[in-house]
Amino acid sequence: GNPAGPAAQQAAELHRQWLSRTWGEGKYSGEAHKNLAQMYVDDERFAAYYEKAAPGAAVMLRDAIAVYVDKQDQ
Repeated sequence: GNPAGPAAQQAAELHRQWLSRTWGEGKYSGEAHKNLAQMYVDDERFAAYYEKAAPGAAVMLRDAIAVYVDKQDQ
């Protein structure tokens, strides 16, 4: 439900950790993270993958990541 809630923010943090490992140390950026999350919504292949988990999951993850990144930039 709430992209700023504790569970959503934990998911965004875990997603950041995963990206940091797969992209390589020091290559993570908040802007790239937000852009990737937007692609999860815009690209029907990614959206379908997340929608299998729960209806609205791609949008929820995108919104949670946006909140997460914006908090980190403060």
